[in-house]
Amino acid sequence: MHRLPIIGKILMRMERRFQRGLAARWAVWLAVLFLTGGLSASPIRGEGNGANALRQSKAAFPALPEEESLAEAGLTREWDFDQNLNLSAEGLFTSDFQVTQYTLQYGHDYEASQWDLGLTYDAYDIDIRSPDPFFEEVSAKEDRKMAQLNLTHSLSDRVVWQGQTGYYDGFQNFRMLWLRDYYRQVYSIDGYPDVSPRGYQLGTQLRWEYLPASGYLEASFSYYKDWIAPSADRGPDGLELGRGVIDSFAYRVASENVLSPRLRSLLEIQMTDTMAREKRWGVQGSLNAAISESLVLRAQGGWVTENPASEVERSKEFKARFVGATLEYNWTDAWLVSVFGRYYRDEGEFQNSLAPSNAPPKLKSYQVGLGTRWVGEKTSVKITAGPYFTRYEAVDSDGDFFKDLYKSRDWAAVQFAFSMQF
Repeated sequence: MHRLPIIGKILMRMERRFQRGLAARWAVWLAVLFLTGGLSASPIRGEGNGANALRQSKAAFPALPEEESLAEAGLTREWDFDQNLNLSAEGLFTSDFQVTQYTLQYGHDYEASQWDLGLTYDAYDIDIRSPDPFFEEVSAKEDRKMAQLNLTHSLSDRVVWQGQTGYYDGFQNFRMLWLRDYYRQVYSIDGYPDVSPRGYQLGTQLRWEYLPASGYLEASFSYYKDWIAPSADRGPDGLELGRGVIDSFAYRVASENVLSPRLRSLLEIQMTDTMAREKRWGVQGSLNAAISESLVLRAQGGWVTENPASEVERSKEFKARFVGATLEYNWTDAWLVSVFGRYYRDEGEFQNSLAPSNAPPKLKSYQVGLGTRWVGEKTSVKITAGPYFTRYEAVDSDGDFFKDLYKSRDWAAVQFAFSMQF
């Protein structure tokens, strides 16, 4: 039985996911990529694009008898659109930190336009410890709620525009929660403010199919504004606070190409310009290959660098790199099994704040896992699980109060995803 078209069909269903664009900064999302077990979508996409692809798919199926009767009567259905629903849940678990995320996404696909609305809920449950004599161990529970709207419109058969907007309320990650509770307790008598982390994003993107069904070029721009919990330190004039508001601009260019009937590539370059910091540059590549009729390999790799801003005392250059691969086997017509592995490394972050000692030291992380996926005609279900290991270098002596936050840990990572079109 010839099964390559089945694999192609399964891979091409990932197209819309990759058009969502990047909605966070490189350093944070590179780490999240490994924390979440690789939720990012495959760069393999369907052939054709926009209104042209929709017309082709509709032409492949004859009209039903009742539809022909409606057409003869001069009537049309009111629901002339396709709907899609995506649900996902994932978690990271260790003895003192538990992080979970739940996402619901619903959208409509029309002839030349599409829209989708995504709602995300993150929950953090962590134990905060520190050798600081002014700090008492505490358990903290917080959450983050986020909404994002994507609008897509085909300007022509080969040019597609996408607009994005999003808003979140809550901590971006558990590290920010840890630092907020530490500063709030240690500097409570000094007047540390009661902060409410939140932020929003605006973005736009153009995608050009410069070679029919085989070559794509994307250019995108995004703006982010974040209200964060500032760092703190006692100065000669009382409590001194770091920045509480951050503005960032992100520029991205990507090229995607079908190199052969079995090989597809994606290359991305992004520059992020954050206030009072040097520009952060990143390069990321993906290669998807159908090794055989029932075996697919998806490989990724990336590199990021940023020189420190001159005004940041004792700061250093930031560098990060990662590689990963997933091998997926088409076990039956509907069932697929996969094995994956990822490696991440950076040279340590730095903060544009008054207390550079709270910056994370050098980090190495590893993840391996197994997954299974069931794909029906209009629905799919995916489950993955595996261990995830974070290995930090020892913190500097003046950052001893933060050593529990940057302690090496062994995590359990699980993920569930459901998708349906109707």
